[in-house]
Amino acid sequence: MKLLNAKQLCDQAAAKGFGVPALNNNGGNYDIGRAIIEASEELQSPLIIQCYEPNLEYCGYDYAGALIKFLAANTSIPIAIALDHGKTPESILRAIRAGFTHVMIDYADKPLDDNVRGTQQIIDLVRPLGISVEAEIGHIIKSSDDSKQRAPTVSVEQAQEFSSKVDVDLLAVAVGTTHGIFKEQHGLDFKLMSKIQKAVEPPLVLHGTCGVSMADISKCVKSGMTKINFGEGLRMNYISYFNEFSRTLNHEHHAWRISRAAKDRLKEDIKEIIRAVGSEGKADEIR
Repeated sequence: MKLLNAKQLCDQAAAKGFGVPALNNNGGNYDIGRAIIEASEELQSPLIIQCYEPNLEYCGYDYAGALIKFLAANTSIPIAIALDHGKTPESILRAIRAGFTHVMIDYADKPLDDNVRGTQQIIDLVRPLGISVEAEIGHIIKSSDDSKQRAPTVSVEQAQEFSSKVDVDLLAVAVGTTHGIFKEQHGLDFKLMSKIQKAVEPPLVLHGTCGVSMADISKCVKSGMTKINFGEGLRMNYISYFNEFSRTLNHEHHAWRISRAAKDRLKEDIKEIIRAVGSEGKADEIR
């Protein structure tokens, strides 16, 4: 396993014009994690595999880190293990002790100065350990199809101000997507993405991709986004496939047969993501 941090992956990807899939394995789920790593290996894509902090409640940080390293032990692709939406220094340190190589500290719901101050504290704490750090501005909220509430977009000036005050490795920006379960998401501001990408140094991160078409994902990468996060859609599809196969598969009440079938189906979805972000066959381009 070629274990790197996310900055090492994304700096090179941004320079070469392709995206890196950042795929959430639902806090240490074996089937989702295996689907992610198998798809990435088969398509020779660099990979960020990540865990959303609240989803670590069940299996724990140590299990999640150990599972990812176990599943990826014999892979040839460059991989980063990331904590998604970490909320406290304590959770950041737990992730690092478990072997994560990238952390996101999410203070986007705080005033800008507090976000800057808190993010810099995390950078000072973990950068000497070789861990990369992601921050967010614009507060990409959680919503759903049933709600009309959507995340506000951040301005170019806000992105410039934040990045001038804190030397963050990756920057998540609100550009028209919202966290949650959606059948479709529209309204992405591609012009804003391009303007922010030209105005700041760190590679940009896209959150809240559930319901965004693969064509729009490709357009996001061309507009300047590098780390492309996927979470809700993966777990939603996995549960749908598991339920389907529990009814239709001749599993003889072996849970592993249902799990394997759901994993294999999910793997095809992940391959679509890899192709959409342009990372297929790019594993050898990461040095």
